[in-house]
Amino acid sequence: MTVVLDHTALTGLFRGEEFFTSLYVEASHRRGQIIAPALSVLTAERETPGAGAHAASRPFMTIAPFETANLRDALTWPSTVPWAVVHPAALHWQALSQGETLHVISTTPHLYAGTGVTPLNPYA
Repeated sequence: MTVVLDHTALTGLFRGEEFFTSLYVEASHRRGQIIAPALSVLTAERETPGAGAHAASRPFMTIAPFETANLRDALTWPSTVPWAVVHPAALHWQALSQGETLHVISTTPHLYAGTGVTPLNPYA
């Protein structure tokens, strides 16, 4: 399984929350893959100093760049969609267009309204 951790999930990993730590352990054993969108890493760092740097230093996590295809998807969404969720939502749609499935993980799924993405909330 491949998961995309948004800024809230990256903060949970930084704080050592069990769910996110378990995902990371699975990735370290090659039983899953974790993608951290670059803009989510930046948002996590700005909201919780140290969280973004922590994510960027994890060896079993892939940092995804914000690319033109992501921008094209984001341009179709309402201006009410927060910057914090643009990149993970765009990665989701990019993967679907290529026949792949990415599971976006967030503790604030309501922020994704207008993107067509329904993130998984481990605490719901």
